[in-house]
Amino acid sequence: MTVTIKEIAERLGVSTATVSRALNNTGYVSEETRKKIIEIADALGYERYKEKEASRVKTNLVGVIVSDITNPFFTQIVRGIEDVLSSSGYSLLLCNADENIDKEIHYLKVLQDKNVDGIILVPAGGDHKGIKDIVNRGIPLVLVDRLINGLDVDAVIIDNVSGAYEGVSHLISEGYRKIGIIIGPLEVMTAKERLEGYKKALQDNGIEFNEDLVEFGEYTQDGGYRAAKTLIKKEKPDAIFVTNNVMTTGALLAIKELGIKIPNEIGIVGFDDLEWAPLMNPPLTTISQPIYSIGSTSAQLLLRRLGRSSKLRKEVVILKPKLIIRESSKRGKG
Repeated sequence: MTVTIKEIAERLGVSTATVSRALNNTGYVSEETRKKIIEIADALGYERYKEKEASRVKTNLVGVIVSDITNPFFTQIVRGIEDVLSSSGYSLLLCNADENIDKEIHYLKVLQDKNVDGIILVPAGGDHKGIKDIVNRGIPLVLVDRLINGLDVDAVIIDNVSGAYEGVSHLISEGYRKIGIIIGPLEVMTAKERLEGYKKALQDNGIEFNEDLVEFGEYTQDGGYRAAKTLIKKEKPDAIFVTNNVMTTGALLAIKELGIKIPNEIGIVGFDDLEWAPLMNPPLTTISQPIYSIGSTSAQLLLRRLGRSSKLRKEVVILKPKLIIRESSKRGKG
């Protein structure tokens, strides 16, 4: 049975014009009323964006929102996206959310106003309530690196649990036992999963999990610096697993400042294998992510969606990271 705008209007006691403005974002409706209308439309199964999707003018523009443009990890992802999309005649509009959910919502609205053909989004950490209302207006969306609960869209992510598990297991195999971890905010999927992999590696090797060996680096260099100093002064770990590249840079600065030798006095494994990792002294052991492939795969998913729209099943591609062993984790080599 087809649900109509009139039925939604009658259910809420508002005019059909109000419902139309709310669903198509074509005029003023209070945020409270708009939210109620969208909730009822979703509950009734109203396909409110089908006509809008069919009539949208093609712009050959794709919006890309990353959570931190200063992080080389995300710039390499963007390179993979741009290479694929440009070869198909698309141009990018790049936005930086700064791990700020409000900025992310703002840019989603900006991209919608620009009538982009699709959006590739690296979600910021935080409460994503309301994003579904913004992005489900017939614009194809691909998530990258992180998923959003309750949002059924195409995505490209990494097997973070296995990556963390492999890195921590390697440290244990080298004889390290008191292993600290520096992680990002737990509301971000990658942080939760890497902590899960860390815990699993300890458990499988008979090492008890100690909450005092967990520090938060907020996915920033300064956060990694402060977290490493706190861990070393408080718990004196014999190794640290750092769960992203910018926090690893901060942790290495703290270790150098404290005059601690790597790897004999402290071993270190970082997550992300960027160009500077083998140039460190000693060279840094890392969990390498296929960064360019993350970007190129997300672009391919978007092109697939742009080609046949909603007829295709949603696809979540999970790529595997790889442990790259160098001297920073080899006990007895420093």
